[in-house]
Amino acid sequence: MSSQQAVSLGSLEADLGISRVDLLLIIRELGIEPIRRGMRTLVRQEETGLIYDHLGRDNPKAPLVAEVVTVDSNSSHHELVTTETNAEQPFQDDVRKYSKLRLLREKIELLHLLKTTKIELSSHEICSLLEVKRLPQTVQLSSGQLGFRRMGLEFERIHRAGQRTAWLIKKPTNH
Repeated sequence: MSSQQAVSLGSLEADLGISRVDLLLIIRELGIEPIRRGMRTLVRQEETGLIYDHLGRDNPKAPLVAEVVTVDSNSSHHELVTTETNAEQPFQDDVRKYSKLRLLREKIELLHLLKTTKIELSSHEICSLLEVKRLPQTVQLSSGQLGFRRMGLEFERIHRAGQRTAWLIKKPTNH
């Protein structure tokens, strides 16, 4: 079989814009038997049309037919004429503000849940929750334990021998 009667999978990948894995899955789905020559895998030229049809694409060997369309740029009602406006900018700002407020609300709800359930968190989890790179310096809390204060809450350090440091979220106690 000459090289003109077969197409390499590499060239099919490039033409179709898909990965090797996807291409091999399509070949298996269509029942095409690939040709293996050493390290190269080929597909018969006649079978490439099946792959293109399966993907709903035209064979790249077919001639490209294009139609030139002129658009009157003075007409603002034409469907092909687009104008860039900043009308969406206030809407996007509102969406951004809403999403930030939503994240803040979820963080507050999570902190409240952790405070009421007394679930202990690792230092890494506390850093992620508070969006800090490292925890603040520990100080003496109102309960007499070591920890730090943040967002109106006390983060008490729980240290057990042989285990990593854990943190417990509490409401500050006023004596």
